[in-house]
Amino acid sequence: MTETNAEPDIEPQEATEGALQLVAKGTSGRKSFAKLRRELSDEELSSPAVQRMLIDEIERLDAERSDLASFRGKFHEADKSAAILEEKFKGKISIEIIHIACITVGAAALGYAPSIWQMQPTAWMTGIFGVVLIVAGLAAKAVKP
Repeated sequence: MTETNAEPDIEPQEATEGALQLVAKGTSGRKSFAKLRRELSDEELSSPAVQRMLIDEIERLDAERSDLASFRGKFHEADKSAAILEEKFKGKISIEIIHIACITVGAAALGYAPSIWQMQPTAWMTGIFGVVLIVAGLAAKAVKP
């Protein structure tokens, strides 16, 4: 089978300096094997050299797989921590919204109370309502979950 793609399949491979470099998928990163055809006949597969190369490649991939297996657990731990932090952040946002709303409405009620001072019971109730809302907004900010 021949591939019609002009560009080879690319996968990352770790370089000696720790940086990632891209190599064509299916190659071992060695230039000597870059142009090697990938299909092997039964006769070629029976060759001891090819068998050793394939066993070496299997052992290398198995070692790489076992090295990378530890990252799966680390990924799940990091993902769980990120989800917990996101939920905590959502709670803080809701507290901020309550704080801002209470302070805003309380301040508006206190500002409105002097303009209706001639309607005495309503003005006092509006002022008390404003003070209660401001205290509740400050308490929501001061008491952290």
